Amino acid sequence: MNESILPTLMIVVLFPIVFAAIWLGVMWILALTGGWRALASRYAYQRPIPPTAQSGLSGMVGWVGYNHVLKIASSEQYLFLDVLAPFRPGHPALRIPWRDIEFRGNARWPRRDCHVLRAGRPPLATLTLPQEYARPRPSAS
Repeated sequence: MNESILPTLMIVVLFPIVFAAIWLGVMWILALTGGWRALASRYAYQRPIPPTAQSGLSGMVGWVGYNHVLKIASSEQYLFLDVLAPFRPGHPALRIPWRDIEFRGNARWPRRDCHVLRAGRPPLATLTLPQEYARPRPSAS
């Protein structure tokens, strides 16, 4: 094989593998340090979340911002959280009972009115979610 082709071939073969490994590692670290994994230890939920979920929303779990990648649904009893497919490593879907969520105040992030919530009993993570999705929704009857 021509020696000038070998480095190019190695880059073409190794780059996707290295990129995928880094992506998976970063997703896991963000989920762990932001609090998603702590919430998942108690509130993990089998996908899919309810079809009423809104996609492409922004919010925060702990210090980690999820810009335009959240899927959020709520019912009278539960808040459902998920992320879009490329961001799922380390992020199982969540179903958190409203009784385990405490309202902590209001915030503006990013350029949107949000509610700050503390999730878990005892508290496991802080959620900053758009106001219209951060409250129980009555059942359609």
